[in-house]
Amino acid sequence: MSSNSEKPFFSIVLSTRDRPELFQIALQSVLEQTFEDKEIIVVIDGSEDSNLQKYRALETQYDGILFCELKHRDIGHGQSYAMNTGVHKSSGQYLCFLDDDDQWSDPEHLFRAHHCITASEKAVDVYYSNQKAIFFDGVEKAEPAWVDDLIEKVQPKQEHIQGSYFVDAPFLLSSRGFAHLNCSIFCRDFYLSLGGMDETIRYENDRDIYLRSIDTASVILYSTYFTSLHNIPDVNKKSNMSTVGPLIEKKLYQMRVFDKGISFSKKPEVVRFCTRAKTYELKHASRILAKSRQYRSAVHYARAALGNGFNVRWLSYTMYLSIMACFPPQQSSSDSP
Repeated sequence: MSSNSEKPFFSIVLSTRDRPELFQIALQSVLEQTFEDKEIIVVIDGSEDSNLQKYRALETQYDGILFCELKHRDIGHGQSYAMNTGVHKSSGQYLCFLDDDDQWSDPEHLFRAHHCITASEKAVDVYYSNQKAIFFDGVEKAEPAWVDDLIEKVQPKQEHIQGSYFVDAPFLLSSRGFAHLNCSIFCRDFYLSLGGMDETIRYENDRDIYLRSIDTASVILYSTYFTSLHNIPDVNKKSNMSTVGPLIEKKLYQMRVFDKGISFSKKPEVVRFCTRAKTYELKHASRILAKSRQYRSAVHYARAALGNGFNVRWLSYTMYLSIMACFPPQQSSSDSP
C-alpha cells in the first residue's frame, strides 16, 4: 500500500459479484505485487446475501483496502459501471483493473510498468502488456489469445526499456486480438477524457475502451512481458459474463462496439478495422439465426454484411436465405405440443 500522504501512483480496481472465492485469489495476486505505492479499491456489484457475508468477512481481513458495495440488482450493474465506480473512488495517477476470476501472474508487473512509464519523456496515456489464457481444466491455450502475437513484430533496436516499446494504432491493429482489461494501465486523466468504460455495453466492453484508447492516445507503451492469467470460462456454467445470454445478444453488443468505432473514431485505420470487424459479426449473427431457422432475421444481417463488403460466395448465401425466408418456418418435432 502507499505509505505517502500524496496520491498513490497506481489505483487498482477490482469488481466482483457472487464469486468471493475466486475474488480472493485475484486480490491475493494484487497484494503480492512488489510495488508499494498503490491503493486497492474493491467494488462488490451486488451479491446474494450468502456471498455478501463472505465479502464482508474478507473486508475485515485486509487493512487499507477500500470495499464498496453497490445495491443489489438481479442482473448486477455491469462491469463497466462497477469499474467506473471504483475509478471515481480512487486517487491514483494511473489506473489498473483486474477481473475477479483472473489474476496477475507477475509480481513485478506494477514495478516494471512504473519504471517504463516514468522513464518516458512524454506522459504515457496507456500501457499494455500480455496475458496467457487458461482453460478451466488448467490447460494453457496454445494460440495467441490477446496481443501476444505482437511480440514477434517489435523491433528490438527500438526498445524503450525493459521490454517496452512505443507503438501506434496501426501496429496494435495488426494483432488478431486486443489488450484485455487485466493488462491495461491508463493514465487517470486520459481515462476520464474517454468518459471511462461504456456502461451500456455488457459484453466486450474492454474491447470498446481499447479501440477508443488507441484511437485517441498520443503515447502508447506496449510491453512484451506476460503479466496476467485469464481463466477461460467453462461453457457448461452460466455464472460468468462470457456465457450468459443468447449468442445473438452478444453479437449485438459486439456490433455496437464496432458501430461506435465506425461513427466516432478519428483515425482512418481504426474506422477500417471496425468496418471489417462489424462485417464479420454481421455474418456470424446471420449464421446463428439461420441455424435456428429464423431466416427472415438472418437475411437482414446477411444483406447488411453484403453491403459492407461484396463477396460472390456471401451473395449466394444471402440469396439462399432470401429464398428460405419466403417460406413459413417448419415446426420441428421438439416444437410439437
